[in-house]
Amino acid sequence: MQLKSKREAAEILGVSTRAVERAVRRGHLLAQYRPGKHGPMAWFSTRDLERYQNLQRARIPVGFTSGFVASHTDAGVTLGAITPLAEHPVRSPDEPANAVSLSQRLVLSLDEAIQLSGLPRQFIVSHVQSRKLKMLKISGEIFVKRADLEAFVRKL
Repeated sequence: MQLKSKREAAEILGVSTRAVERAVRRGHLLAQYRPGKHGPMAWFSTRDLERYQNLQRARIPVGFTSGFVASHTDAGVTLGAITPLAEHPVRSPDEPANAVSLSQRLVLSLDEAIQLSGLPRQFIVSHVQSRKLKMLKISGEIFVKRADLEAFVRKL
């Protein structure tokens, strides 16, 4: 696995180094700290940078918008106080057309749980590691049951 410095990560993402620091502080990017000449230096995996870049491209509006009021009666699935506003989520080109929408899935990947809950990545990861949020491990990948995520958010 090739690691990139904070400056290289900023260039790859097309943002400033301060924006990279904010993403780390908010838990959106994971940094690996290694000893450097002037103290610990943050290093980022290319896989995590690609994941963050894809999440930024696929962001859909959540919460209040510029005043547009939907005319349909079904408000969608609500998790906590957050309601996804998009009726048809944006699909990536490699996702099949018959895939189940995020709002109807019973089991969520870790990234999907983070996206749906709106909570910081590091917050969710730390609670999964401390077993406060139940998880399933299938083929080395972590999944969270929707019901467990909703119960976890309700307890916050």
